[in-house]
Amino acid sequence: MDNFTTQRILDVARIEDVVADFVELTKKGPRYLGLCPFHDDHHLGSFVVYPRMNCFRCFTCDAKGDPAAFLMKHLGIGFLDAVRWLGKKYGIDTGSEVTFQAPPPRPAPPPLPMLELPWDMVTAREHTEDDTLCFWMRQLPWDKNQQARIEDVLKAYHVGHSTHGHTIFWQIDEQNRVRTGKMMLYLPNGHRNKVAKWNFDFIHACLFRDPKLPQWDDKKQELKQTLFGMHLLDRYGPDATVRIVESEKTAVLLAIAYGNSKSQVWMACGGLENLSTDRLAPIISRHRRIVLYPDRDGIDRWTKKATQLNYDRLSVNTQPVTDWWQPSDGDKADFADIVIRMIQDYNNNLTT
Repeated sequence: MDNFTTQRILDVARIEDVVADFVELTKKGPRYLGLCPFHDDHHLGSFVVYPRMNCFRCFTCDAKGDPAAFLMKHLGIGFLDAVRWLGKKYGIDTGSEVTFQAPPPRPAPPPLPMLELPWDMVTAREHTEDDTLCFWMRQLPWDKNQQARIEDVLKAYHVGHSTHGHTIFWQIDEQNRVRTGKMMLYLPNGHRNKVAKWNFDFIHACLFRDPKLPQWDDKKQELKQTLFGMHLLDRYGPDATVRIVESEKTAVLLAIAYGNSKSQVWMACGGLENLSTDRLAPIISRHRRIVLYPDRDGIDRWTKKATQLNYDRLSVNTQPVTDWWQPSDGDKADFADIVIRMIQDYNNNLTT
């Protein structure tokens, strides 16, 4: 086998294809997870396959490498035999036959029970009188109807406040199960405090890290996140359009500005990668209409994502961040940023 053939085989070999012949893989975003075949692995998540880098790594036993390295370690063979194996898999003639027998794939582990937090975690933290973000929201120049909605909206979404000053956005699903809470620090102007230590965290991560709380263990419970506001899905009637934005803060502000009603309910995905068929499943199963409102710098990505989701009642509305946008809003403005600026402009015109 000459060098040209060897290099050709290595160039076409894909790590996810090769590993999948021996390990059952589960797709998680751009990566794949499986049980490591190189040690007695019972915890899904330590063995990761990276298609973009065409490599694998186990964070427990530190096995790592490209497709050929995986075969050499897994099958106990040399480099040339690994290349011959790859050549046979991809239909490239190497001039010799592969004679060894591959071991059978390991079965996937049974699914862990879903993490569900007790409701008293939510109710104990619903007092937002001292919350920086909520104080800022209350001071905005809302009209009378919007001002009257503020406390109802904060209560409806169960917005909370931690003892360390974080605003808590609870993730509660359509069956009213508390899955986790996102904790974020804000400045008095309503912007994220990205400088302070521990300015961002999740409730489940805090519980999993605390050795004094052995009942919360990521090896015994699996986190399955949901959209912020999902618990409101059926509250306003079977025909309410689900309007999804990226930021939880934006969803709360738009619920104050426009209201949740029989015609609409506001939710947030908390990030582009969180907008998946799995997380939209409760909405899609009810055949609800979904409208996505991207941030100004995310129009192309959200439009592409909408196409990938392939749901006939899903659309993207870019009007707020295109037609209503002004340069002073900034290149990363979202729907709420523009609405707040429009309200402030309206009030300034009344006083001049």
